[in-house]
Amino acid sequence: MAVHPNKAGVRRHRLHVLARAIAAIIGGYVVTGLVVACLARLLPMRAAEASIAATLASFAIYAGIVVTVFSTRSMLRVWIGLGGALLSLSAILYLAILAGGRL
Repeated sequence: MAVHPNKAGVRRHRLHVLARAIAAIIGGYVVTGLVVACLARLLPMRAAEASIAATLASFAIYAGIVVTVFSTRSMLRVWIGLGGALLSLSAILYLAILAGGRL
């Protein structure tokens, strides 16, 4: 005889996976975009080459963020990590824009 899982437990697990998926998709996209913008501005090469290099690196960065989101034990740590990355990368990009240079 098969054991049927608890419906409330299944629903809670699905919501947990949905929350992680949203964090990985949306949060990962935003953080990856900020990393690419920072890299494109700060890499010591011509602007076109820096943009291409940063864009190529974005695939590995995004995959790393997704893996990290799903491997972290608590959702609080996920959101703190994504929020901290968002704030620090935004500050770096803002300071890089203030300092001048390429876009």
